[in-house]
Amino acid sequence: MIRRVSPDEVRGVAQKYLKTNDLDIVLAGNTSSFRDRLRKEFPNATYVEIPFDQVDVLATDLRRPKETSALATPESLEQGRQILLAAARAAGGDRLTSISSIQMKEDGKLTGPNADMPINVRWVVAYPDRSRGDLTARGTNVVQVCDGKSVWVEMPSQTHDATPMLHEFERGISLYGGGWGLYQQVLAGKIEGRSIGEEEIDGQKTSGVAVGAPFGTIKLYFDSRTHLLAAARYRSATAQGASDDEQRWSDYRTIEGREFAYSTVVYRDGVKYMESTIEELNLNPSVDDSLFSKPETAASK
Repeated sequence: MIRRVSPDEVRGVAQKYLKTNDLDIVLAGNTSSFRDRLRKEFPNATYVEIPFDQVDVLATDLRRPKETSALATPESLEQGRQILLAAARAAGGDRLTSISSIQMKEDGKLTGPNADMPINVRWVVAYPDRSRGDLTARGTNVVQVCDGKSVWVEMPSQTHDATPMLHEFERGISLYGGGWGLYQQVLAGKIEGRSIGEEEIDGQKTSGVAVGAPFGTIKLYFDSRTHLLAAARYRSATAQGASDDEQRWSDYRTIEGREFAYSTVVYRDGVKYMESTIEELNLNPSVDDSLFSKPETAASK
């Protein structure tokens, strides 16, 4: 039957039911590689971009529903504010506001079902929103850079634009060392959250706070005894799809009057994904802006 349908019949049905002035077209991928060409070809169209970690393919608008704020009350907001401020003070208070950059060497491993993969990373972070990681794994060198507005990955043979992952880098910058970047925003009055109660994590009694940060919703859990950040739960965008992650911090050490977590473990969908330890840490190093300069190959892709 299908073979007996002519091209003219197909066009006739399309013209009847598919109105070209009222079409919703979904394109998935690296939007920076085709956004400008689409806008030039179809200047009158309306464009909506949805970050990968906010996509729900089963929703009518393709967006993951936002967490309800029905539980937010004046009391829970005030409790959340006090917990965040106590954590910021415990980590160093006003001393954290004088940190403009950090440089660190991190050794760790990615865990897998068959074998673990050792990784070594040298990080340079310039607060509030720039980072560069020079990573070595299995003899391969990879550079990951965030300049505050875009992200790219430099590999031996090519450079990829990774701007759709910008929120992932923004969250990482905020949480290095157990939340120094986040605390800077808390002390400046730019971030607030609501108390979500107590919970035991890894044998520790913690106080939870749900925070709506620029990089997305995140739940933070603070050690009830020390007030330092013990864990965070968030939705992460990965090459295999969205995942539910839990990150834990430990081995806090006092560095010039500030508390910095030297160990971290990440669980992805309930399974250990990564663990690492800080081997070297340097506060407020001089940072060359060229470290965050996008190469032409990344800018053009």
